[in-house]
Amino acid sequence: MRRALTSPPATALTHSTDPTAPSPRAPFQNNPLYLRTFGAAGGGEAAPDTLRFHFIVHAALDHVEEKLASQRTAAAGGGKLDPYLGLLYPIEDYRVYGYVTNSRAKLLTVVDDDEVKDAEMRALFRRLHTLYVDTISNPFHALDSELNGCASFERQAARVVEAGLY
Repeated sequence: MRRALTSPPATALTHSTDPTAPSPRAPFQNNPLYLRTFGAAGGGEAAPDTLRFHFIVHAALDHVEEKLASQRTAAAGGGKLDPYLGLLYPIEDYRVYGYVTNSRAKLLTVVDDDEVKDAEMRALFRRLHTLYVDTISNPFHALDSELNGCASFERQAARVVEAGLY
């Protein structure tokens, strides 16, 4: 099973704020904070095309907004919003799953496994969300900066995904 993180497997983590919220800076425009692909170790496989995963992740952002809108209308009667969005859509040989935090950070995961259980994906997203919160809570981490340069985050995310610690 290949997992890519962008959420994020390919795992991706993007962030956007409410455009109506007052901010001294321009709001995020769903810029990816972290994008990484994980392949089979020692399989001799070439690394997947990162540009293709960028496309898949950016296409998934539209589906995230649709799911959030449908959740908001369903929860209008006082229901609770679930951060786990589930399967967003299948594309080519991949399936895209999503998760949105309270601060509107979006974790997307692109997997090539057909039989992924929702419980496994929820656990993966919870672990990645906790890792993200721990990383941005570090007083020395520059807010709104990409996480690709953060060695601790990369190492721990790789450990979670490759060891299946979710």
